[in-house]
Amino acid sequence: MIRIAEDIKSFTEMQPFWRVELPTEVVFSGDGVRELLAKLRERGRRAFFVVDSALKEQPRFAPLFAQKNLFEFDATSSEPRTSDVDSLRAEIRELAEQPDTLVGVGGGAAMDLAKATAVCLANPRPAQCYQGFDMEMNKGADVWTMPALIGTGAEVTPIAVLRGPERKLGINNRYVQAELAVIDPELSRDAPHFNRFFTMLDSYFHHCEILASKTSAADAKADSQEGVELARHVLSHDLSRYSAELAIKSAAASLLGGSSSVTGRVGAAHAISYGLSNCAPRLPHSVAVTISMCALGDVYPAGCAETKGFLAANGFPVPRASNYGVTRLDIEKMTRSVLGMGKLWRSCFGENWRATAARGWIEDVYKRIVKG
Repeated sequence: MIRIAEDIKSFTEMQPFWRVELPTEVVFSGDGVRELLAKLRERGRRAFFVVDSALKEQPRFAPLFAQKNLFEFDATSSEPRTSDVDSLRAEIRELAEQPDTLVGVGGGAAMDLAKATAVCLANPRPAQCYQGFDMEMNKGADVWTMPALIGTGAEVTPIAVLRGPERKLGINNRYVQAELAVIDPELSRDAPHFNRFFTMLDSYFHHCEILASKTSAADAKADSQEGVELARHVLSHDLSRYSAELAIKSAAASLLGGSSSVTGRVGAAHAISYGLSNCAPRLPHSVAVTISMCALGDVYPAGCAETKGFLAANGFPVPRASNYGVTRLDIEKMTRSVLGMGKLWRSCFGENWRATAARGWIEDVYKRIVKG
């Protein structure tokens, strides 16, 4: 088991602890906003900031909202859409001086929007044309990230997840991976209990699915084994109050979730969640995967049971899709949208995945979800 720092000072002295090779320079910080801005100045970067608008009320982020080139993203209305990328790309192209670095600050949504826009700046087609895996793309602006919610792993992944007009799917390309990531556990101090808990739960799901995967590489599984133990430890506590020790462990689990996603792949819970997200724009990604995991006890028995235990420990009920407007009328659309997610189904069920992840089985999963 890796040794994780117990206080912020020790955290800033940590060295890389993941096994998967990452091209991202990771900065362990105790004063993230100041250090981010200082490094941009020192390296002569022309930065454009994409920041979660929810952070505007927190004084520690005020220096970011004072920046000239800034886009405030409202992650409460929807996960980033391909249309958001197209609009932001057009806005940036109108600037007199083009940025060489896009900086994403917030949860996975703000970071993914920055990552997707950065690469699309150098590519002519609408963003929805680049949803998929390893398409030929030109390199765009560099990407720097700084998570203010801990758990998504988006700070280091080569993935920018977007909702498109037809499906939710990432731009999976090496050019969306951050060149530099500033990790400061203190930035999550003022996050609401709901966000802190469910974002960390997302990290747990990444590790569970990668560990159960039939296609993930050995180094990814090794990172996920370390990560899942950290996530379990954090989630077994009441996260309604901030704890520096738990925030540090959360940051480590998130980085391991990100690193393991480079050579590993999630599976059925994420696949099912993408269908839910297609029908409920205001459904947070982490909640969508929670709903999916709780309906997949036959596939992930331990993950399903532990998830319900974590929810109980933090005073949350099992979330219901109906609370976000998902009904039986959406089952066909959800099923159709995820039938083609072969890479995730193969990860979960192996080469003969079509024998299990057939239309009838997927429909039954969604029927259980809608009924629940």
